[in-house]
Formats: sequence, C-alpha cells, structure tokens
Amino acid sequence: MQRNNPFGNAARQESYVSDAKIPHSATTLGIEESDAAARVIESGNVSQGVEVEAFEDECATFVGRRYGVAVNSGTAALQLSLRVLGIGAGARVAQPSYACAALITATHQQGAESVLCDAAEDYNVDADHVPSDCDAVIAVHLFGATASLPAHSKVIEDIAQSFGGKTGCGGVVSITSFYATKLMTTGEGGMLFTDDEALANEARDLRDYDNRDDYRPRYAFKMTDIQAAIGRVQLETLPEFLVQRQSIAARYHEAFAGSPLELPRQDDHVFFRYVVALDQRDAFATHMQRSGIDAKRPVYRPAHHYLGADCPGAERAHRRCVSLPIYPGLGTGDVDRVIGAALRFFG
Repeated sequence: MQRNNPFGNAARQESYVSDAKIPHSATTLGIEESDAAARVIESGNVSQGVEVEAFEDECATFVGRRYGVAVNSGTAALQLSLRVLGIGAGARVAQPSYACAALITATHQQGAESVLCDAAEDYNVDADHVPSDCDAVIAVHLFGATASLPAHSKVIEDIAQSFGGKTGCGGVVSITSFYATKLMTTGEGGMLFTDDEALANEARDLRDYDNRDDYRPRYAFKMTDIQAAIGRVQLETLPEFLVQRQSIAARYHEAFAGSPLELPRQDDHVFFRYVVALDQRDAFATHMQRSGIDAKRPVYRPAHHYLGADCPGAERAHRRCVSLPIYPGLGTGDVDRVIGAALRFFG
C-alpha cells in the first residue's frame, strides 16, 4: 500500500541527519488513518459495529485463524483468553518472567497463580522446561523472534510482538495487542484468535455486559469502530512496515557484526525490537542518551522482581539487554546516527 502524505514519524524517511532526539519507538500513522477515523465519526456509528466486525475478519484471515474477537487492549485479550479456557481461582498459569507485566496482570485478574519460567539464550522460554502440571501456558514470541511452543492442551500464544510473522496458529487461542507502538496500532486495542467456534462465541459474549437476558460477570472490553477503521488501514500497510523493519535490522547487523555487542538472531524474526546485549548495558544506554538516541531496557522489569522467583536467565537478560530504535518511520540518516553512536562507545 502506497501511503499518501504521512505525518509524524511516518514522514521521517529522509536521508539527512537530523539534530532532533531519536525516540526509542514511535507510532507510524498517516492521512489514510485520519480519513478512516473521520469517515466513521461522520457516520455517527462510533462504537462497536460493522468496522469492528470487518477488522476481526481481516485480522483472522491475516493470521490464519477462523475467528477474531476484538477487544480494547492486549491485556484484556489475555484475560478473556484465560476466562474462556476455564482458568480461574486456584489455577496455575506458566508464563515467562522476562516479559511485560500484562501477563501477570491478566493472570491475577482471573484469580490464578503465575508460574514464572526462566529465559533461554534467545530470551524466549525453553519450551521443554515449561512445567507440565500447570493448567495453562502463556507463550510469548519475545521481541518478534519466533519461539517454540510447549506441548500443552491450553496454550495461549501471545503474538503481540510477532504479529505478521510465522506465528499465531500454534495455541488453542492466540492474542495480540494493537497498542500505539506495537507492529500495527489502533491506539489501544487487542484481539483474540481461535479456530474453535465455541470459544469465539464465548469470548464475544463475555466482552460486553449490556442488553442481556441473563446475568453473569462480564467485561467492558469492546473496541470502537473508530479504532477498528484505523486498524484496517494499518493492517493493509503492515507487510510494508515489516519490510522496513527488516531493512533497518539488516543495516544494524552489518554495522555491528565486528563489535562487542551480542546481536539478535536473524531467522524467523520480525524485529519488533532490535535487542543487543553487553555487560556495560547501563553505561552504553547512558552514552546513547547523551548522543540524542533513546535506547531502553526492552523489558522494564521482569516478573520475578515483582513476584519473587529464581530466574537467573531472565535476570541476566535484564542486566545486559538494551533495545535500539527500530520502526518504519526511522529515517536512513537516523539509522546512521544510531550506528555511529553505538560504535563510538567502543572507541
């Protein structure tokens, strides 16, 4: 899809070197998304409706699933997935420690216990070391790198960081997030995917509590038609976004090949994040900040810091990993700046 008159960071495709600070991540939006949102607003039908239904069908087809159920966040999609799989009070849910707090939040909202799994060398969980006695597993493809899935009857595959890759069809349920700086966005939002019609119908029933003949605890998890209209434009452009991410990652790989940085693998990776590792992580991040480049810890705080668990692999990753800017609106001159600043750290 050829984008017309993009604005914000989407417009930063120029090759000159800018003096502005380079953000760690940025939303890529354009006139097409603005027009789509305006069209829905002008219709007067702004809540969940025909745009949401179309967005669900298009996303499900894109992922390779029969059904999609749109909700208002990725965390809501996780909680809804646990609910439709019968996970509640007293249940034990295996999940990575080295991941954002959404996993433990959704689990605890269901009254279940988080069983934290350590990170392997590629930062994903080793599928062979996931406890077999847990009631469900949340499996994450961290930073966009495809992970092996554990053998379990209730795997929730989290593809929020790998949406558009070779993921999404391995678990009984899969979920994604459409947060502002994810691979594609609806501002806020998420979706649950499944091939099981009964699970999809249950999820649709539970995401809204209004106008029902019966009562049971349900949620206010609906997505709006405004968000869905934006998402439909983003989905059409996503393949182009992914090509741009791959191109930036290839430049980083080439430039950093002889440096002391530990680089991410290149196979089966959509590069939601470009994560490097080194023992002097804090000094390196400070150097990048002083060079006008926002480099961050890719996971703000691993779950074992909140809940307490022995996860040495996740702790090592937390101490050593830093994420460099990578997103479709990152101009070629800005990529040069990132590379130059990183290499200068090593003299």
